[in-house]
Amino acid sequence: MEKRNPFFAIMLVVICTFLTSFGQYFIKLGTAKISGNLISILSVPLIGGFLLYGIGAVILIIALKYGELSVLYPFIALSFVWVFLLSTFVLKEVILFVNWFGLIFIILGVSLIGWGGNHG
Repeated sequence: MEKRNPFFAIMLVVICTFLTSFGQYFIKLGTAKISGNLISILSVPLIGGFLLYGIGAVILIIALKYGELSVLYPFIALSFVWVFLLSTFVLKEVILFVNWFGLIFIILGVSLIGWGGNHG
């Protein structure tokens, strides 16, 4: 079964990764509010994080309808990029120099996959 990889399908996956990464960020914030009582898991950040994950999943389903899994799914690696940037600049986590090289390799790999998918 031959499918094309229209630009909009790739962009939908990129949007999906952005939403799920922010979802992870909000879940991280929400974990600080979890206490010994079960109701504490109903915090706004946790619920917001799960909602962003759900929206991201729906967007991914739509994208996969219009493109090849082998090309689109590797774009999920962009989640690592967004989480890396959020961790570094928003959460002020300490990031090692070698981690920046890893980030560059992820970006290069995703770029090559996307380019190959559109020109292959």
